[in-house]
Amino acid sequence: MIAPAKRRLLFALLLLVPGLVPTLAPAQRMVFAHYMLTNQDYQGDTDPTQDLKIASYEREILEAQAIGIDGFALNAGGWFREPYYIRYAAQMFEAALRLHSGFKLFFSADFCCGNTIDEAEDMMRRFAGNPRYADVYFRYKGGAVLSTFAGDKFGVAGWQKIRSDLATGANLSTHTASNAQDAVRGTPSNAPLATFLVPAFFFGGETPGSDDVAKGVSQWKSTLDGVLYWGIAGVPASGGSLDTAASSRAYADALHKDGMLYMAPIALQFWGSNANRYYEYSGAAGMRAQWMDAIERSHPEWVEIITWNDFIEGTYISPIDDPNKYPNASFLGSSGVPVGTRGYFHSHAGAAALLPYFIEWYKTGLRPEIKRDAVYYFYRTQPKDVDAGTPTMAHPYGPVKDVIYITANLTARAELRVTSSGQTRVLHLPAGSTDVETPFAAGGPPKFALIRGGKVIATGSGVDSIEAAPKYNNFYYSTGVMTAR
Repeated sequence: MIAPAKRRLLFALLLLVPGLVPTLAPAQRMVFAHYMLTNQDYQGDTDPTQDLKIASYEREILEAQAIGIDGFALNAGGWFREPYYIRYAAQMFEAALRLHSGFKLFFSADFCCGNTIDEAEDMMRRFAGNPRYADVYFRYKGGAVLSTFAGDKFGVAGWQKIRSDLATGANLSTHTASNAQDAVRGTPSNAPLATFLVPAFFFGGETPGSDDVAKGVSQWKSTLDGVLYWGIAGVPASGGSLDTAASSRAYADALHKDGMLYMAPIALQFWGSNANRYYEYSGAAGMRAQWMDAIERSHPEWVEIITWNDFIEGTYISPIDDPNKYPNASFLGSSGVPVGTRGYFHSHAGAAALLPYFIEWYKTGLRPEIKRDAVYYFYRTQPKDVDAGTPTMAHPYGPVKDVIYITANLTARAELRVTSSGQTRVLHLPAGSTDVETPFAAGGPPKFALIRGGKVIATGSGVDSIEAAPKYNNFYYSTGVMTAR
């Protein structure tokens, strides 16, 4: 029998010999998308069986899984005072259960605007503690995952209470849910429930430096299991005070130093049409910078795409064409643009189509082979110096330019011809994945033609015109993709 000290020495010597000791496989990397429970208006909610709404949620789950997304983080901005959140959550969980496709759900309790500790505990008990949804609710290391938007206002003691109450069955709510599926009606069980806490707290602001993040992690490490960095209001890889990629690295370093889990953000763009500010992501180049930081530097265990369907903020990557063509849509209520205005929201299907490339790279650590030519395009539908007055747009950040942003994933070199308002420019593109840009001019939708060896192998056209005098300010990207025949 080898003594422990000698075993350790032998193992250390073996590490010096390549191939003798297998490398430990890293934890499975997972990708989630932040889902706004109140933003699903593609199907009315008047069906007494709720089956139509459930089927609509099933459609979105399948869309997300086709991209490579493993689950939704369900944003609940209300609960007891707005009980439709309980009904929508029940419909979503039922959809995932019926599909039985391995898609996971967990709550992101939104503490920006009134939710309480009691409500967060009820969310967890009613669904994570529900035997019907045990296989649907996302668990990690034996605990049901709970994330948030904000919530640090409760302090360390408040979060210790959440964990303790759920673990011991204390502080059981007497609230009765009467408008949801049978499985969640009445009061929830107070059976012991272990939790894995990964909230989004703002350590030092929206784009903090290393010292602020390290201070925040030190304050909370006794209570939390990990942290999500809500890093969308910035300019990725810009190198300055707005660089969300640098802040992501600060989060990763501080959390991993203390053995905690890091969930990194991925976003397409940030245009808050009710927030008076715009951050330029340069088409998919900003999203690429976030992905490459995750792949090459910060190595987060999980990634959260912010968001699937927060339409008012422009981060959405749902492949929906125009949310406002559906009844009950009220996403523009706080923007000054009339509710239901058609054509204001642009399709972000181009971003959704590009995501599988980066998701595969992140999950496997290997650059995906490009097997089919694809050109993804992104552009704003108004020139940068035009101001229609509504919504207000006093604060643009980053390199805002009047250009069409293009990401080309090509199997071989090719020529891309881009026509905007009658002017055609030719871009010579290499094999591989490349981000380029070319000027736009006000006029009809831009047109694209991909040429190789003198032959046109793909053509495409944007959907939205570029307006010299728009009725409303609109900084949402219009996106699309064309692929070779």
